[in-house]
Amino acid sequence: MTIGAINTRLLSLTMYKSNLEFSITSISNRRQQIAYQTMQLADADWESDPRVQQLQAMDQYLELQQKNLETQQKAATSELESMQKILDTNVKKDFTLNLNA
Repeated sequence: MTIGAINTRLLSLTMYKSNLEFSITSISNRRQQIAYQTMQLADADWESDPRVQQLQAMDQYLELQQKNLETQQKAATSELESMQKILDTNVKKDFTLNLNA
């Protein structure tokens, strides 16, 4: 892989990872809103109130989405590290002076 192609891949991975981080933050903020709304229902029957059940179901759904995005983020981080090592190796190889020739 050429240095230009590796750099392009690094940039696209960085953008992808940033988008994942933004999505994770948005979901986290939404889950905090749900927790606040749930606290507002302190006088409700937690076992049978449909509002509480709906908020809990929404929180569980968002938690699954958040875990999925975090898994994708870890994979992107691993690939970024791998691509950075490949870039470092290629730069050393391509720009090392061979004085024995």
